[in-house]
Order: sequence, then structure tokens, then C-alpha cells
Amino acid sequence: MRTRIGCLLCVLTLFAISGCTSKNIIELNTQETTALQNTGAYTVLPLEVSFKAPQAWDIDPNEWQAWVDTWKIDFREELRTECYKTLEFVDSKDEATGSWVQCTIYEMDKGGFSGFGGNGFARAQIVVTNQDGKVLYDAKLEGTGANSGFESTVVRGRMKFAVLNLARQIADILENG
Repeated sequence: MRTRIGCLLCVLTLFAISGCTSKNIIELNTQETTALQNTGAYTVLPLEVSFKAPQAWDIDPNEWQAWVDTWKIDFREELRTECYKTLEFVDSKDEATGSWVQCTIYEMDKGGFSGFGGNGFARAQIVVTNQDGKVLYDAKLEGTGANSGFESTVVRGRMKFAVLNLARQIADILENG
């Protein structure tokens, strides 16, 4: 009986640990861990949001664009705060020099009030390329609005934290591979 309880506790612990991963990877195509760790500086392109809010969300297109513009600033500032490597932020790919980082949000879910109906998420394609054009990292990640606190009561708050959590994951990738 003790053995069964011990095994059960071990399995539950493993589930808890695996659920606490910092990266929500949907699809990983390329990961050059050593190259990412050894790169000292990155040029970061502006956040791209190819996803458009569906009509069912009942968000005015001008309001949506205002949200996207705010997310771009939030993303940049969160990445700047969370990543301890040298980052240069540019306005276009033409200005990028050295290794560069690109994040394109292609899917979002607004979740529900205070997590009821889900926390909401933002899914993005992340590509990190070195100065020679070699892809160091290529993956689809998911940022959730799970830790949005009081901001979880509104769609904009859940979406904001989903974007912030993407930036945190990217900072971790740039630092640790």
C-alpha cells in the first residue's frame, strides 16, 4: 500500500512540475540552444498581429487597432525588462542588423470573465535569425492571460497579459536557448 501511495505521489509531483514550464510550445521547428546562448545582442522587429478580431467579439476595428498599437508597446517594454541581453528595437526588417527576432501573432482567444470560459491566449510564430541568415529558433508559442489578476475581468486585460507572457517566453529563449 505504501508503495502505491509513494508512486502516486511521484506521478502527481511530475505532473505538477511539467505543468509549470515557462514555455508553452505548440510546434518547435528549430532550436539552436548553444547559438542562442552565445549571441550577445539581438535586433527586435515590431510585434506583428496578423490575427483580426472576429465579428462575434463585437470590437470596433478602430478600437482593435488601438489595442494592437498598445500591445506593440507593451511587448517591446516587457521584452526589454525581462531579457538581460542587449536588445535594439527597430521599426522595420530593413533596419535590422545582426541577429534579429520576429514575433507574429496569428491566433487569439479572448477567454471569459475572470477565467470562466478560459483565460484567453495569443499564439505566435517566433523566428530568431543570426547575422548570416541562419535560423536559430523557429517555433509557435502560446502566451496565456492566466496571470492577469484583476485585469482578467475584461477582454483587453486578458489579451494584454497573453502578449506580455509571449514576451517573457521570448526573453527566456534569447537568454537560455
